[in-house]
Amino acid sequence: MASSCRNCDATEPGPRRSRAGAAPVLVLGYGNPLRRDDGLGVALAETLAAEVRPGVEVRICQQLTPDLAEPVSRAAAVVFVDAAVGGPARVRLQRLRPHTGSTLGTHDCSPAGVLALAEALYGRVPPAWLLALPGEDFGLGEGFSPRGEESLRQGLDRLRRWLDRRRGAARAAG
Repeated sequence: MASSCRNCDATEPGPRRSRAGAAPVLVLGYGNPLRRDDGLGVALAETLAAEVRPGVEVRICQQLTPDLAEPVSRAAAVVFVDAAVGGPARVRLQRLRPHTGSTLGTHDCSPAGVLALAEALYGRVPPAWLLALPGEDFGLGEGFSPRGEESLRQGLDRLRRWLDRRRGAARAAG
């Protein structure tokens, strides 16, 4: 299936593999940059993609769609990155599980729904997390609120540390 997302790893098409042949960590940043803080997930993913981290594949979407189940199923781990509306007061990285109780539609797919679809279609669900970036202004326009700017900075720091720890653990194990 063709992906509805931009794949920011332009080195070569198809699944990326590290030197050891391991699947990459997939970072899926999504949201609408034309609705102010709703674009936080996209901005974080664009910044991370520019860093060109080995073993990390970055995709950017306006929304999650069923076609993401295939690349999710191939990943070593996946981190969904999105703005949080009326949610936590600070950046939160939480573990996700597949959602088994609902149908997956083509509009309004959730991270748990994409995981469930990956399991149903491809028989594999990698460990997954949601990085929730609190925002306060979701009106029409570009740019972020002060809270959104702070969430973006904290979210980048948190994800970079998480990726570095994961890479260190993989080196120690291999």
